[in-house]
Parts: sequence; C-alpha cells; structure tokens
Amino acid sequence: MKERIAKYFADDDRNDALNLYEKYLLARDKNITVFGKSFYTPNIWMWFEKNLSSNDLKIESNGLLDDSERRMVSFNNIYKSPFPMKLIKIESTSKFSNLTHRDFLGGILSLGIERNKIGDLLVDNNTCYVPVHEEVEDFIIYNLNRISKVICNVKVVDDFGFLPKVNFEEEVVLVSSLRIDGIVSKIINISRSKAQAMIEQGRVLIDYVKIKDKSYELKGQERITIRGFGKFIVGNSVGNSKSGRIKIIIKKYT
Repeated sequence: MKERIAKYFADDDRNDALNLYEKYLLARDKNITVFGKSFYTPNIWMWFEKNLSSNDLKIESNGLLDDSERRMVSFNNIYKSPFPMKLIKIESTSKFSNLTHRDFLGGILSLGIERNKIGDLLVDNNTCYVPVHEEVEDFIIYNLNRISKVICNVKVVDDFGFLPKVNFEEEVVLVSSLRIDGIVSKIINISRSKAQAMIEQGRVLIDYVKIKDKSYELKGQERITIRGFGKFIVGNSVGNSKSGRIKIIIKKYT
C-alpha cells in the first residue's frame, strides 16, 4: 500500500499521505482511535475514505465548517471522540477596514503557523472564522492581534449556529465540451492556447490534484483552483444552447 500511495500522490502531498497511512496502521493494529496531525486537502482525505475505510475500521473527515475542503481525519473513532481542533473567530475592531481572505490568511501565517494546522477560512464582513489544530490554538489567540495593521479581537467560539454561509459568484458558461482547457479558457476569459499552457505548467488543480492533461474531461461538482485567479466549483450541465453548446454552472468563491 505504501508503494501505491507513493505512486498516486505528487511530491507536495506524498509525505502527508504516507504519514497519515502510518496513523491508519496504528489504529488498525492496536485497535485504538487515532487522529491525523493536520488539516488535509480533498485529494488526501477523499483517497483514504474511498480506499481504506471498511466495516472493521471507520475513517472519517471533519473540517467543522459546512462543505469544508481542508479536513482532519480520524481512524477507528468508535466512541465519537472530538477532533483535536477549535473554531477561532477573528474580528476587526475598525468599521472602516475591508479585510479579505488573503489578509486573514496572511496574518495567521505571519505568526509562523504552518498552513496545514488551520482549515478553511470563512470570511464575512471583516470577520474570519477558522478551524485550527488545538496545538496552535493558544498561540494564535495570544499572539494574533492585528490583521493588515488593523487591530482585531481573537477568541474561540463554540456556537456554530450563527456562522455565515459561504458566498459565491455564479454564472452560466457555454462550452463545446467538458475538456479542462475549454473550461479554464471560459472561466478566466483567456484563449484556449493560454489555458493549455497553464495546465501544462501545473497551474490548474482539480480537487487539489495537478492536472497536466489538457484533454481531461470534467465530471461535474469538481473544484478547480487556477493559480493567480482563484477557486471555482464546476457544477453539472443544465442543458444545451440552440447551437448545441453545453451550459455549465460555474461558482467562484468570493
């Protein structure tokens, strides 16, 4: 199985996947509950859930927020122990600030926190909600006091009922096929040849996996990350135009 994992995952994710596999082996062989040490991207936690989960050993992922992409993983959690993470709220004290996802992420990482120790960021009206690994919880609370020069209040929250929803900009695009090069071309309004070049350069990821095959066909409900342009969800087909082109719903994270 190690060889299979090493072959499947690219350099960026291979070590995380192999380390997580060691956690899986420990849970299986000792019949105990084990949690992964990080928040993992969808290509990793989806692979483990699909390939290693069984009736004998349950594998679960959790990112706290609805439809989380980055999630922690548990093995053999038969007693429903809580995942080792907390939800932190970072709130601007200024009514005149306009803080973005990039501002909040940059502020957290500037403390020396590794990206895999925090989950997805949910930003709304100068406030950010972010799941963090419990081992960095106190450090962030006591050391993060400014975001982009704006003074902020930071605290742990336990009530998830008031969380804002993720916002998207939605549009319908017309494409001749579901090939990735055509979809990228339409999403960011560039020529097909430029889209192909970006794909070949590894700048396009589908569910966090680099796709260098410009003829790859999308299957629907996939997340596309286009480096330098943002993150998108490619929905299902909603019919065809009179000219026979396929109508696809595209959602962009805002």
